[in-house]
This record gives sequence, structure tokens and C-alpha cells, in this order.
Amino acid sequence: MQRNTPNADRMPKRDLAMAMTRPHLELVETARDRITIVADFPHLSPAILFDYWTRTDLLKKWWPPTAELQPEVGGTFHFSWPRQDWHLRGQFTMFDRGKRLGFTWKWDHEAIDVTRVTVLFRPMPNGGTELTLHHEGYSKSSEAKKTRDEHIEGWTFFLRKLQEQGQEP
Repeated sequence: MQRNTPNADRMPKRDLAMAMTRPHLELVETARDRITIVADFPHLSPAILFDYWTRTDLLKKWWPPTAELQPEVGGTFHFSWPRQDWHLRGQFTMFDRGKRLGFTWKWDHEAIDVTRVTVLFRPMPNGGTELTLHHEGYSKSSEAKKTRDEHIEGWTFFLRKLQEQGQEP
């Protein structure tokens, strides 16, 4: 997979320095019905990065302030952001520590159907993990397109927060 790299000729020096030191994160595919994002986590093993998605103490460091989950296939989760009165719910469909995680996705405040998320964890040759996130199942409606675009923004923001965790706990 070819990756986009910062163009030094068009970036201010401060922004270029920041781009060169931040781990890679790239939206590699967006279609009407799906999102794919690839992000590198150079200081986290696949198993530990997986734990950041499935252990409430680690999950709350980068994503929801409140999390309840049953970490197993068929188990459910409920994440909430009390200040905004947002509630995200779903069920785990894949659970293979350090390899893959799958779950359904439904916000209480969104009118669109349930979507699906798959997160793949691949060891990088020099250590760390390459994470590939697929979020799919969006319908062709204009509301679903708007929601998908909001999810791109949200995933990018929260995956950057996860990258900032940096070291194994």
C-alpha cells in the first residue's frame, strides 16, 4: 500500500516537523457505504493495542469517558459521553486478541441503521502495530452520507488520541 507523505514544499516548517514526528494515520478508502483508515502505533504491540479497545481502564484514556462492556463474542458494550448526552451501543462479533476485533455500531441519537466496525491488528516489521479500521454498512441515503463523513472526522480524532497514548501501560 502506498502511503501519502507530507509535501515539504507546501507546508510551514512547524507543521512539517509535527507531521514528520507523528505516527502515520491515513484515510485510505471512502466509499458511500464504508470507511477504511490505517494507522501506525510504533510503541504498542498488537495485543496491548487490542487491550486499549477492550479494557475499560485503557479505553477511557482515549475514547469514551464512560464505558461498560462484556469483552467476548456476543458481548455488548455501551459507551457514553454524558456532557453531550451521546450513547453508543453495540455487540462484539469478532474477538481475537491482538489480531482482530469486530462489533456492531449504533448511536442512540442517529437515525441511520446499525453499521459494522472491524479493526485489524498487524505487527510491523520493526515493532509496533499497524491498525486497519473498516467501518461499513452505510446506506446510500443522504443522511447516511452525512453520518459517514462525521464518523471519518470522529475516527481520525480518536485514533490520533489513541496514538498519543504511546507506550505500553
